[in-house]
Amino acid sequence: MRCPFCGGEETQVKDSRPTEDNTAIRRRRICNTCGGRFTTFERVQLRELLVLKRSGRRVPFDREKLMRSVQIAVRKRPVDPDKIERMVSGIVRQLEVQAKPKSPRKPSATTSWKA
Repeated sequence: MRCPFCGGEETQVKDSRPTEDNTAIRRRRICNTCGGRFTTFERVQLRELLVLKRSGRRVPFDREKLMRSVQIAVRKRPVDPDKIERMVSGIVRQLEVQAKPKSPRKPSATTSWKA
């Protein structure tokens, strides 16, 4: 895991525990280079989600973009950050469950035979 402070590649996990809603693992890390401490979260990803843009291009779903958008929407309201986190986790879980697997295209079998 790369250190967000100095960019060092060597970090150690000091503490690891599940989040309150058991949807992720919270890891406290320390950088071996600069001594900086930071937290990372690991989440289960059932399948890779893709967003179909208007242009027809497919881009990977960005959970953090959804989180930022919700935070902007409620920034002037007294909403607990943990509640936002649980809501976003629920939305992502629903998307993963409802997402249709991408099926490969079948070759066309429209050969015509003339007698």
